[in-house]
Amino acid sequence: MKKGRRANRRVQREPSKRSLREMPEVDFRAARLKGNPYARRIAAQGLVVQVGRGRPRRLLESGGTTPRSVRFPDEIWTLLERRAKAKGITLHAALRAAILEWARDAA
Repeated sequence: MKKGRRANRRVQREPSKRSLREMPEVDFRAARLKGNPYARRIAAQGLVVQVGRGRPRRLLESGGTTPRSVRFPDEIWTLLERRAKAKGITLHAALRAAILEWARDAA
């Protein structure tokens, strides 16, 4: 009889209290932090988000981004796709541009 795949897996547990006691404490006052390479430019020029296709040009990267999910009815997606295609940009670039314009107007 074959064993299931799960039978060979070890369950990962939390570290024991003993091993936690043996770990040295970190002195954050002595720690050297690496600075954000984009922070100075963003503070001076504001945040620039890539709207067109392809990778941003060198030195125009804005840093990390977080993916989000948006739900619209199918009719709205179709309308957005048509408008983006008419402008010659991708659907997601059109969404980013619209959100940034809305955020700037609200500020």
